[in-house]
Amino acid sequence: MSGAKMTQMSPIRVAVVAASPQARASLQALVEAAPALEFAGSAADAAVVADRFAGDLPDVVVVDLEPQAGDLPAPEAGRDPATPALVLLTDETDSDWIHGALGGSAMALLPRGATPGEIIAAIEAVAAGLCVLSPETLARLVAQHRAPRQMASADLIETLTPREIEVLTMLAEGLGNKEIARQLDISDNTVKFHLSAIFGKLRASSRTEAVMQGMRHGLIML
Repeated sequence: MSGAKMTQMSPIRVAVVAASPQARASLQALVEAAPALEFAGSAADAAVVADRFAGDLPDVVVVDLEPQAGDLPAPEAGRDPATPALVLLTDETDSDWIHGALGGSAMALLPRGATPGEIIAAIEAVAAGLCVLSPETLARLVAQHRAPRQMASADLIETLTPREIEVLTMLAEGLGNKEIARQLDISDNTVKFHLSAIFGKLRASSRTEAVMQGMRHGLIML
């Protein structure tokens, strides 16, 4: 128990990487002012960190990435638990780069204008194994994922005919083939033809799945 308490009370060792001497000094002062953190050193280039701290790596490395910085960390396939967690201060807006960074060593992405409180909270979070994103970065990633779904929905609306949407709506209401045929004044075979087309376009293998896909893409409302 005492050992666990000692582990919890151990300060988080933080190194700072920034090309600007002013940025390094500012981040150093921020770390030294936080009781839960311990300043482990600084460097002007990320490549120097591995050599400078060889054998005694810090827990977290805070990297200030200036626009067009040459020391932009390359995304990796995965993060070795023995390597430090990263807090990247960057105004990078490219979504592909953000995805790559999150898939590698980076565990926190904050804008370079983040407040001292936000930076300290991010350091403590990544040290605990959590991922941190600014609201702006999160919104950008959500929008990027939402766009393909909206395009897919638009494609489906174009490929389903008005009659097929009408049949799909009746499916959602629980009507059988004969009831659909009666209400639309068409034959049972025509209903089966429409169902086959609907299943194919929605990539559905059952009536229930077709209804769920229709609801998911906004084709029908219940």
